[in-house]
Amino acid sequence: MADEPSIDPALGLTLVGHRSLTERAGPVSICIPAHNEAASIVEVVCEAYRAIEILGVEGEVIVAASACSDDTARLAQTAGAHVTETTAGKGNAITAALSKATGAIIATVDGDFRYFGPEPIAATLLRPILAGIVDATIADLYWRPLYPQMWLYGFFGPLAGRLFPEMLPKFGTTPWSGQRAAVRELWPCDLPADFTVDMTLNLAWNDNADRVRSIPADDWTNPQRPKPDLLRREFDLLIEHGIAKGRLRPDDLPALDDWYRTTQRRMATYRPDKDDAQEFEKILLREAINTMPQPPR
Repeated sequence: MADEPSIDPALGLTLVGHRSLTERAGPVSICIPAHNEAASIVEVVCEAYRAIEILGVEGEVIVAASACSDDTARLAQTAGAHVTETTAGKGNAITAALSKATGAIIATVDGDFRYFGPEPIAATLLRPILAGIVDATIADLYWRPLYPQMWLYGFFGPLAGRLFPEMLPKFGTTPWSGQRAAVRELWPCDLPADFTVDMTLNLAWNDNADRVRSIPADDWTNPQRPKPDLLRREFDLLIEHGIAKGRLRPDDLPALDDWYRTTQRRMATYRPDKDDAQEFEKILLREAINTMPQPPR
């Protein structure tokens, strides 16, 4: 329209005719949190070492055996990993591994994660960081179980879209993934003990790194273990961070808490013998967005 101001599309861009990025030489640390992963840990450790070899950098593999009652620690050490033992909790395991890591770039790969791509998942995640293209990566996983999909469409997407919309394009469609990498300075020293560690890392990287990117990944499997109270703890974490960053006011909480309870109940109505999974996800997303309380104007 005639009364709209003109905006230069190149405003603020400094265009150069050469490569301006700087490669990183490493070394890298691949940290593997593991709780009773005797069935898979040798494969995961060997794949981590294969990633280091493919990338052609100096590196180390660290397994944090978290309250294991099986042979995870012994098998990991036999496979060549540096092993540290720690108390229960994924966050505790990652913290323990980070405390031993010496690399300038650090990746995490879950101890029960099996990957079927053309190269180890750690190589795929570390390569763009070594090239200087990004500062942090997270695996955007090709195949996803339904529950995390419902978590994405019914919970994270709508809530993060309101509180931290800049986060959505950075973390792709699997922001819950434990397969990630970043330069050392982006790994916080203070992490929660439990499975909220992945959400905590998302929030920390969103605050402190402009160049975070999701990396398309290939087929994979890992066991799906029930975490019945995790959704509530992640909701509380997002809300607490939203208030701390001035994205929410305390008086917004009752309406958002009602929204959370409604969304959780709606997720629980899914029946695999009656509902089409993809159609259910679409309906869930639409309902979660439409019922999301909006801030007052």
